[in-house]
Amino acid sequence: MIYLLIILLGVAAIIYAVVNQRKLHRSRHSYLNEFNKTEFVHSLVTNQQAVDLASLLDRSFIESVKQRWENFKKQLGTKPELKLLLVLAGLFFGAIVFNRTYLRADNTLFVPIFMLLGFVFFYRWMQNRERKLFEEQFPDALNMMTSAVSSGESIMHAILYVGDKLEGDIGKEFNLMGRRLQLGETPDEVFRKSCRRYPYPSFYFFVITLRANMQRGGQLKEIMHRLNRTMFNARAVEKKKFALTSEARTSAKIVAAIPFIFLFMLQFLNPENYEFVMFNASGRVILYYVIISEAIGIGIVWSLMKSVK
Repeated sequence: MIYLLIILLGVAAIIYAVVNQRKLHRSRHSYLNEFNKTEFVHSLVTNQQAVDLASLLDRSFIESVKQRWENFKKQLGTKPELKLLLVLAGLFFGAIVFNRTYLRADNTLFVPIFMLLGFVFFYRWMQNRERKLFEEQFPDALNMMTSAVSSGESIMHAILYVGDKLEGDIGKEFNLMGRRLQLGETPDEVFRKSCRRYPYPSFYFFVITLRANMQRGGQLKEIMHRLNRTMFNARAVEKKKFALTSEARTSAKIVAAIPFIFLFMLQFLNPENYEFVMFNASGRVILYYVIISEAIGIGIVWSLMKSVK
């Protein structure tokens, strides 16, 4: 039964990752729904239309996997293959030690599941880390670009200015965008590649604003100022939401962790009770009850937190 439980937990983690990614994909479309309500767009490269959101987002499954892999290697930094190998080696030895210390299950079954779950959590942590860095650096890029446009610079030179002055990954991306534009690459292709590097709604919004201005003209200075203000307000609302729910989220995490911490402490405080709960048929009923009730409780709390707008 313990093997079946581990498999179910692994499947649940994979389903959660897939569902969460789909929700993020849908939110990207809903974030910019107003653009598609007012314009019937079919091609980004035509002169009759300002933007085509689908051309920035839609790609085949193979292309999406390749792009995610390339982004993941960039997130790892220099020598990504070596770092990934070290992570997998750490997960492998950690799975063996954890299994030998606590579960004593079959290594051929437990180790692959443990490594898969560990890699999924590591991948999600890397994605959240990059998103946080993006949200910290992108407002500075917008402010610098607004200043450059206000001084009379063109869009291309404003992008190059941000790339030269701003440090970090955002600065490198702007520098790469500017050099591609200088070499004569079409703005559509330049923006499409950048959107694949930073698949975030705020960056889509920024790219669509630039593309619409380059295609139709307009007061770019005023548009950039309003865009920066809109994103600032959105971040303020998001931070306020997390501040208001921080106590409830922290309490839920502590309450959820207490039974498992107590269970593993039993191995050192009272080995007989630990053996009964983990490896006795009657004790496993208690273990399964704790796991199922914890999963239901965390699911309810998680759904309540997600429903906060």
